[in-house]
Amino acid sequence: MKRLLGLWLLSACAAFTVLSGCAGKQQPTAPEPPAPVQTEIPTLPETLPDVLLHVPQRVEQAVPLSDSPLLGLAEQVILHERALERFFAPWDLARTSIPAREAFWGTAAYGTKQGYAENLQPYPRERWDKTVALQDMAFYPSMALPAIATRNTALRVLPSLRPFFLNPDLPGEGFPFDYFQNSALWLGTPVFISHVSRDRAWVYVETAFTSGWARQEDLALADEPFRKEYRTRVMAAVREDETPLVGAGKYLGQAHIGAIFPLHSRMGQDLVVRVPLRDADGRARTGLAQLGPQQAAPMPLPLTSRMLAGLADAMTGQLYGWGGLYENRDCSSTLRDLFLPFGIWLPRNSSQQAKQGERQVSLEGLSAEQKLSTIRSQGRPFLTLISMPGHIGLYLGTDSRGEPLLLHNIWGVRTVLPDGGTGRAVIGRLAISTLRPGEDRPDVRWDSFLDRIRGMAILGAGVTLDTPLPATP
Repeated sequence: MKRLLGLWLLSACAAFTVLSGCAGKQQPTAPEPPAPVQTEIPTLPETLPDVLLHVPQRVEQAVPLSDSPLLGLAEQVILHERALERFFAPWDLARTSIPAREAFWGTAAYGTKQGYAENLQPYPRERWDKTVALQDMAFYPSMALPAIATRNTALRVLPSLRPFFLNPDLPGEGFPFDYFQNSALWLGTPVFISHVSRDRAWVYVETAFTSGWARQEDLALADEPFRKEYRTRVMAAVREDETPLVGAGKYLGQAHIGAIFPLHSRMGQDLVVRVPLRDADGRARTGLAQLGPQQAAPMPLPLTSRMLAGLADAMTGQLYGWGGLYENRDCSSTLRDLFLPFGIWLPRNSSQQAKQGERQVSLEGLSAEQKLSTIRSQGRPFLTLISMPGHIGLYLGTDSRGEPLLLHNIWGVRTVLPDGGTGRAVIGRLAISTLRPGEDRPDVRWDSFLDRIRGMAILGAGVTLDTPLPATP
């Protein structure tokens, strides 16, 4: 004890000496210069993926490219006209086209299921009842107002930002499969408001491609003068994710590939676009943002394999986002955002996309080799969507070995567990693969991916160059 007390006294005296500056007559010393600020970004260690894809992960390296048009001029013009008509269609509504049973389908679908919250514990009953009550279902529809998204936001199945998972112990469930997430909604998307939540924080909106609950603060009401100014056939398409929209030195928002804006003017090679903003009264007005040639281009972009590859490679490696979670993309939203800049409209989910185009080719009942042969012989590279239940991708053509390649945003491949059950080997990003992803692994069954493929959709308008072009303004 005496020794400890002595050590404490010595430490206290030393501390007092430093703080008081009274001990001894030491000469003052110049302070040491501050350490230089670390400017290099530390490099994270590389990790091996669960699934080795064995093919280049950039389209420009995976398949030959060309500057030849993939469709005739008449076809692309007609598709572009249809796409813009669909894009602005919500503003043509006088009342909602969504019946109550469809607007509130999530209540019936998930009310009988055991859900799990963000802590992966059973979804609290009190939270469920409160969220369901917020929908104010007895008064639907309570509004009929055109509006526009002034931020990137989410369309939710129920009016809640909190997730609803199913059993996280099962493969293909738990994170990231939040069943309250319907779709991402990009800044600049026209919508139709048909209902408001009991607390007024949420509105139910109909877009040209889906519907759901959005935060009211992320939208602005679009009156007739705004709609007249904003609605045009002269649009610009964003070519780079996370593009900052800046005008007069002010930040107006952030745009992703798949977002389109009215083209206001040109400044050399730059484009000046109209950006919708929300004023203090919740009404839409426009600001102007200047974008460089790498950030945006007049719509529609030339529909060539080289241009499509360039846009796809701008998304290279983007992480998987179920229903647009975290402003990432899933399989169908990847294709939708990829093709809209070229004036080709696609629906939101994979089952609807599989029915698009000028023709569909069924692969039902064929063997794996027969499917491969049909895809090689009838698939049109960069215009063919290959689909299976719950998944879809873009056929790029064949590699040097004759293997068909697929561009797809995929969560993972099915694995066989030692007990005979199924698991997942996660890819979790936009990838290029053969139609046998992961089959070099001992736990992935041979032909498992090919066995699930059901068909091909060949994109196009089904017209010839002799078809008269629509009148332009």
